[in-house]
Amino acid sequence: MKSYKVSVPLKVFLLSLLVTCTVSCNEKKNSDESKPLADHHRWSAAQVSTLKQLWIGLAKDTNDVTNKVSSDKEAAVLGHHLFFDKHLSSNNKISCASCHKPELYFSDNLTTAKGIGATTRNTPSIVGADHSNWYFHDGRADSLWSQALGPLENAQEHGGNRSLYAHYVYNNAMLRAQYERMFGLMPDISDLSLFPKNAGPVNDSKAFKNWQNMAAKNKQIITRIFVNIGKSIAAYETKLQPAASRVDQYIKAVMVNDKENISKKLNQSEATGLRLFTSKANCILCHNGPMLTDSAFHNVATVDINNKPYDLGRYEGAKQVLKGEFNCRSQFNDNKNASCDELKYISLDQHETIASFKTPGLRNVSKTGPYMHDGQFRRLDEIIDHYNKPDKLILGQKDLLIINLTDQDKIDLVAFLKALDSGIDADSRWLSAPQLQ
Repeated sequence: MKSYKVSVPLKVFLLSLLVTCTVSCNEKKNSDESKPLADHHRWSAAQVSTLKQLWIGLAKDTNDVTNKVSSDKEAAVLGHHLFFDKHLSSNNKISCASCHKPELYFSDNLTTAKGIGATTRNTPSIVGADHSNWYFHDGRADSLWSQALGPLENAQEHGGNRSLYAHYVYNNAMLRAQYERMFGLMPDISDLSLFPKNAGPVNDSKAFKNWQNMAAKNKQIITRIFVNIGKSIAAYETKLQPAASRVDQYIKAVMVNDKENISKKLNQSEATGLRLFTSKANCILCHNGPMLTDSAFHNVATVDINNKPYDLGRYEGAKQVLKGEFNCRSQFNDNKNASCDELKYISLDQHETIASFKTPGLRNVSKTGPYMHDGQFRRLDEIIDHYNKPDKLILGQKDLLIINLTDQDKIDLVAFLKALDSGIDADSRWLSAPQLQ
């Protein structure tokens, strides 16, 4: 390797150049830091405190104590297989992923869900669903695992029954081995005279009759396997968490007064939309917390597009969850000391609950339309128009306030909502179907 001698004058010149560049760069940096933020990026201490409520960094890891395998990796592996397995349906054509499509942020972009038949409810995304207290648009389930069981025996969704699914897992060597690693040796259910292949408390008359004729202890065995299927699916779904959006990055920058990133993460329209969201538009009254939902139920005066019969929402859902076979008070709750306060203090007031529906989370909202419980709005601006001038109230009491948004306000709100887009914070293997056998 050759070495080169540098003359003293040249050394002095290079050193001088380095000092000049360093001073210049520091001056530019200091200038940027001292430059005042534009008005749309300036927040008071009280406003910063409000913004922090929406920051994904406050989302805590969940652990469903009613499901002992909710954080179990092996259970998630089994649940992953079951989630994508079309054998968990009466016609071998429907899986959980048929409606909760990974490429659509685990929704389906349909007005209402379609399984074996047609339903009257829109498919919500399940990303971050484990952060909720209630499930389905009417809250008729109070755990992620009990929610997973509902569609499996719904005639319009998977159209099967618990005995069919128990036999499927029992007779599949791979699934059975996975099941037994978590839940112990499966009982012998091979005798079809004791454990009919099709049996369950479902609308299908033959399956229902078979269920009625089974001994109570055998019903209990089948139901326990069925419950463990739901708990495994829930363990998989818990792996699906929203990643930080540009809004989260902006809020973090605001919290630490990082002026450079404050100016970069959101543009003027998006930042103005965030300001509207937390003030004039009143969105934050219901869409708050890291998942941008209060997990409560509200009547927002939508016209029921399916209207015969009118969807009564939480009014029926509250009654259903109280008498639910798999609710917090059931024998299948793995937390034997559970207080089940959510059920204890549940509201059954007709005026409060009728035609009320669960507040959806807004993360990746631009990717998960159509919107509302029945998918009646296809675009974000249509929802904002509705909130600005809601339809005439038909049932119950309206939970909306007058907001009087301008056309520019609406544009800015939509811009903000689109800035909530992000990826899914999960290992890539969870985002597609595993190899099924």
